[in-house]
Amino acid sequence: MGIGAELRILVTGAAGFIGSSVAALLSQQGHSVLGIDNFSSYYSIKLKNARKEALLDPNNLSLQSIDLSDVNEVRSLFSKESFDVVVHLAAQPGVRIPLNNWDWYKRDNLDAFSNVILSSAQNKVPSFIYASSSSVYGNGHNGAPLHELHTKAHPISFYGATKLSNEILAEACSKQTGIKTRGLRFFTVYGPWGRPDMVYFRMVTSALVNEPFQFFGHGTVSRDFTFIDDVTSSVSDLMFELTNRDKGTSDIVNVGGGMPISINECLEIIEGILGFKVPFIRVKADDRDVDSTNADFAYLKSLIGNFPKTTAKDGFERFINWATLQTIQSNLSSWVKSVN
Repeated sequence: MGIGAELRILVTGAAGFIGSSVAALLSQQGHSVLGIDNFSSYYSIKLKNARKEALLDPNNLSLQSIDLSDVNEVRSLFSKESFDVVVHLAAQPGVRIPLNNWDWYKRDNLDAFSNVILSSAQNKVPSFIYASSSSVYGNGHNGAPLHELHTKAHPISFYGATKLSNEILAEACSKQTGIKTRGLRFFTVYGPWGRPDMVYFRMVTSALVNEPFQFFGHGTVSRDFTFIDDVTSSVSDLMFELTNRDKGTSDIVNVGGGMPISINECLEIIEGILGFKVPFIRVKADDRDVDSTNADFAYLKSLIGNFPKTTAKDGFERFINWATLQTIQSNLSSWVKSVN
């Protein structure tokens, strides 16, 4: 099935950061896209509605509010609609959620995932592509490129453990039902319309509104920052590549460009673009944060012939250009403060 063929695609998490951009691109490519989101209160619902207005509405995308952790709601959806592909991007993100709220991970990353993949298999959806995370790799890699097959996955956060669980469930489901599955290990996705709990978002907001942000640790941890446009095009290409695979295919793909920078370097780049200092308050490092992430993108490139190439300087500049728009800048502080 080639890119030119119109597909009926379900995108979950369609009001989220990655989901909204993926849904918009697939619609622009001429596909019939149904978006699903539960509009959770982890961070500002106003930001999610703003994404909807900016990215989904102009593309005439249908967006429904459904609780994917409710098996009956999911079954009802699949009984009414038929799909060629499910792109499952809905999840509870972040590693810093307090222990008393870890049930959010179970609800959104385990229960919801299980409901969606089982309904996909039961309704004979041919292809299922879903969000995993570089958090599954854990620590102890000393900055070396992380490889899907050769690097052991030892998550140190409950969040990372739930994403690794998704990968195990998907492979088992694929073997037993024949549904094609592909997990995408995203590496620190950033850019316009991003998540306000992310460090770059908080840095820029702090600078623009002159309110110090909490700087965890000494800034020596490194992240393979991957720009949203690179991620969106990769998701689209990987989805179409999967549709041409044999029944029962199941794999995992890193989505990152192998260009890690430290958080201190991130701060320096942002200050250089802005032309002034970012105020912050240094606090103790969070032991749920991994030391480094660095994607080995060889498998990604072998599948689609491309990999993320946007440099941090170019990506942060594009984010800052977005953040300084009058309609955006006036909301930044409230969006950051909304994170639970």
